[in-house]
Amino acid sequence: MKNIEKYRNAFMEALDLEEDEVSEDLALGETNEWDSLGHMILISTMEDAFDVSLDAEWMTEFNSYRSGMELLNRLGVNFVNE
Repeated sequence: MKNIEKYRNAFMEALDLEEDEVSEDLALGETNEWDSLGHMILISTMEDAFDVSLDAEWMTEFNSYRSGMELLNRLGVNFVNE
């Protein structure tokens, strides 16, 4: 499975979203499912899916669909050319 698919699946699993509800417009607090509890579940799901560990500072940076991809990219997860 490609990394982008794993990333989208993590959102669907953690936030209980349908595939058509996952988009680059998702942001913390702007979607009912992505509240503080949903955020912690999403982080845990991302850590498991990509075998990474996010420290507290990075958790606060992860506040949108796009920022999550940028953060994972810094941790060595490639979303381009896969």
